[in-house]
Amino acid sequence: MSATVTRPPLGGVGAPPPSSGVEDGGGGGAGWVQLLRAANDIEAHLLAGRLNEAGVDVQVLKDRSAPGAWLYGGSNPWAPAVVMVRRLQLADARLVLAEISFEAPAAGPPRGSSTARNWRTPLLWWSLALGLGALMTGVGLARTPGTLSRCDLPLLCGDQVTNR
Repeated sequence: MSATVTRPPLGGVGAPPPSSGVEDGGGGGAGWVQLLRAANDIEAHLLAGRLNEAGVDVQVLKDRSAPGAWLYGGSNPWAPAVVMVRRLQLADARLVLAEISFEAPAAGPPRGSSTARNWRTPLLWWSLALGLGALMTGVGLARTPGTLSRCDLPLLCGDQVTNR
């Protein structure tokens, strides 16, 4: 009987999960399961560090199938990534995710912002821009008579040639 050998994908999503070390196919929960799909490699590694602190084994698999991924040589930090954990530690990993979401600050307006300042800020910028525009226009117009009275090319000026 001949064994068929197939070549695994080059890596990323669709690649086989890391080997569990159990070769007999028995149970025991040593296999890997997907915890979540991170938006990018940076977020995945931040989460992996937090899970490792909690004692959860983590593997991060990058998605290298995106168009233009070859430009980064396989190290695109903005590529999506899959975070995988051991099957036995899935509940622990989900508890860590719940702790992270509980500790995160609530989404809302930034501190120190007020509605009174919101309409004043654009008004201030527009008045500053208009004032600077009027000032620069005035400076430009003030310099114009000095350049119009002299003639730099005597050949074209004719009668207006003056001694300097």
